Amino acid sequence: MFTTAEIFGSVTITQTKHSQKSKMLNFYQLLRLCPMKSNSKLTMKKNKNILNLLIFLFIFIIMLISSCEDTPPTDYVPQYYVEAFLIVDQPIDMIKLLRTQPLQDSFRLSKALVKDATVKIRFNNQEITLAFRDTGNLDNWAYFYPDTSLKVLPNTQYELEITTPDNVKITGTTITPERFEWVIPPPDSLFYPKDTTKFSDRKPAKIKWSPVKNMLYYLLVTKCLDSLEYGKYLVPPSNEKNRRVFNPFDNERRRTRDYYDLSLWDAIPNVEYEIYWLLFKWFGKHKIIVFAPDYNFLRWVLQQFRANQINPLLSSVNGAIGVFGSASKIEKEIFLFKNQP
Repeated sequence: MFTTAEIFGSVTITQTKHSQKSKMLNFYQLLRLCPMKSNSKLTMKKNKNILNLLIFLFIFIIMLISSCEDTPPTDYVPQYYVEAFLIVDQPIDMIKLLRTQPLQDSFRLSKALVKDATVKIRFNNQEITLAFRDTGNLDNWAYFYPDTSLKVLPNTQYELEITTPDNVKITGTTITPERFEWVIPPPDSLFYPKDTTKFSDRKPAKIKWSPVKNMLYYLLVTKCLDSLEYGKYLVPPSNEKNRRVFNPFDNERRRTRDYYDLSLWDAIPNVEYEIYWLLFKWFGKHKIIVFAPDYNFLRWVLQQFRANQINPLLSSVNGAIGVFGSASKIEKEIFLFKNQP
């Protein structure tokens, strides 16, 4: 027989054990649930990253589709370009007006030239209107004055005024330099040495000219007059053809425009010069020219020495880009003999 206390005690003990067991179960269940909750957080984070990636891809695709639907920028605004030089004691010629073309189009000179503008030049209280020449070599298409007896004067201010077909006014001013002359002209002929590092027998020719007032630089040019023929200028003549002078600085692989250009330029800050052999690209018949340029002419040419693009800040015309300059010049034809056949 059990007493009441014993019965209630056993019940209490049983309840206590049950309670402890429940607590133990809750603890173990908690331990089992903890990793489940942790995995759930990782899964949610992973799902969130995937969702963000999908949103990003969706936005990217929308932007890509919308950008593909944009029309290309075809609203190109052309500019006028002027290239005009007056040479003392020469007729007024080769005054060019061009219109720039968009990059997506192929460049054609005939399309760029503006042929129906009104071009006027004023000087000494006179005004002349130029005509456009569109015959012969395309490079010679330009505005000119038909009366070739009218020559450019030295020490004279000339004003250029161009009215384009769409009523754009382009103006420019130049003051022509004074005349000058040879003091020591180039010889009639030069013999290219077999060894350009030894000048015991073939020294470079020295040339000299009279100074021009306020001149910063003179421009010396050697121009080949016939890159094909050579022997026909000899005495007696022969069928020998011309060829290029060897130049270690010529890049035959690139074959740029300068490689094929018949002339070479140099800027000289004084009135004496020794003709060095790298000034020649071919043998045979040549012309040596010295320009005394005005400031407009000089700035425009010097930027070409750097093989650079046109700098609008160096323009000397208003209402467009380009140059209106002038120069006086002297020249002499020479013949460069080969050092070997």
